[in-house]
Amino acid sequence: MNITETIENIIKSDEFVLSETKKIQYGYGLKRVIRYIVERNEEIATESVAEHVYALHLLADYFLPLEDQNHTMDWTKVHDMLQYHDIDEIETGDIIGYLKTDADREAEETAAEKVLASFPAHLQPKVHAINEEYNAQQSPEAKFAKALDRIEPVFQIYNDNGKKIMHLQKTTKEQAHHHKAPYVSDYPCLKRFFEVIEATMDKEGFYQPE
Repeated sequence: MNITETIENIIKSDEFVLSETKKIQYGYGLKRVIRYIVERNEEIATESVAEHVYALHLLADYFLPLEDQNHTMDWTKVHDMLQYHDIDEIETGDIIGYLKTDADREAEETAAEKVLASFPAHLQPKVHAINEEYNAQQSPEAKFAKALDRIEPVFQIYNDNGKKIMHLQKTTKEQAHHHKAPYVSDYPCLKRFFEVIEATMDKEGFYQPE
């Protein structure tokens, strides 16, 4: 199936979108392969920030050919942004996006400076420039990377383990929707995946009642 046929199926078929979602989630399986002959023993499976970044690279490889058929964006730059956009969380830890406060965002800026200063010297100019562009949200690459970052948790959470997490966090559909929808609206395939998975999750009882 070529790119044109894939796009046509995404637009017209909910079943195709969900089938593709399962295939992408299969690629997520590498997150659960633990190294050094040790195991995670968890009732609810966890995800590290680095595992989230891995997933973003997978989504970028899937969606860039669909959303940028003429290759007008710098795809390498998109991957660089995804690689480094969360480095502040080395210091701050992860905070659920829709729960972040202005104080949290200020702390992230301070943390990012500390992390950058701790990186090897020859990496610092690249990482600084990439994150400055990403945070400014002016370039096509920055906007697309942000859209991927906002939709990625939908792929991570659409399973039985994710349903447990959403119930534990008492996540409402409104919270999840408003944190993601505006960022994917300009990308037809991303938008379709978001709408189909969101509707399916709603039907299957993932969200806390409003």
